[in-house]
Amino acid sequence: MRYCTQKKLAYLFKARHRKGHGIHSPFLFRLITEVIENKGNFSVWPMLAAAEENVRNMLRMVDTVTYQKLYETGKGSDCKVIKKLHLLPGKFDRLIFRLVNEFQPGSLSFYGSTFGVTLMAMALADRRIRLQARVENDRYRSFCRQLIEVYNVENIDLSGAGNVIASDFVVVQNPLDPDECSRVLGQIVAKPYDGVIILCGIHASALMEEVWKRYQKEPQVRISLDLFEIGIFICKKGLQKEDFVLRF
Repeated sequence: MRYCTQKKLAYLFKARHRKGHGIHSPFLFRLITEVIENKGNFSVWPMLAAAEENVRNMLRMVDTVTYQKLYETGKGSDCKVIKKLHLLPGKFDRLIFRLVNEFQPGSLSFYGSTFGVTLMAMALADRRIRLQARVENDRYRSFCRQLIEVYNVENIDLSGAGNVIASDFVVVQNPLDPDECSRVLGQIVAKPYDGVIILCGIHASALMEEVWKRYQKEPQVRISLDLFEIGIFICKKGLQKEDFVLRF
């Protein structure tokens, strides 16, 4: 049985707090019931769905050799795993959109590997904010650039490697490189921080779980929410320090 499958079963066994049950904090109760579990429609949903399908179609056109090089992995079924790690299920991109919309950050940043849909979800939540996106891999960045141009999302500054910017809302998506995830998180919380961090692929491997658990203990992380595919760190002063596993 694959590591992720074992962890998913453990997650389903532990996950609770649907509809805010057992949550005493008014802040967190509202966040869960009105934002995380929000089933309402936003005008950008069709665009995000179309972008995701566009990416999947582009991936289908990549031949086997290029496919393996693109995802920097081994053979066969491993490629499908890598694609899943860098193309979040649509419900998580929609959640990230809602979280940006809810917290109204003054700045946005992304670090890691993505095909671009997550960048669109972040940027479309508030077109007035420029999203600083650091996507080091040239091929991933090419996918992102194509998507940005097709859907004319103008508030994304896409670049390769660069300094870590501790913006008000950060997404880190690089589950194949736990050390790099840890480096980015470490630089963000090295100074006083009062924002929100999304860490993707927190159960992708034992090493990624170690990174997740290590930063759960950081004093600046007041609330951590484990939604299996992603983890949310809320670093807001005045909140009681708590960790939750949410069924999503």
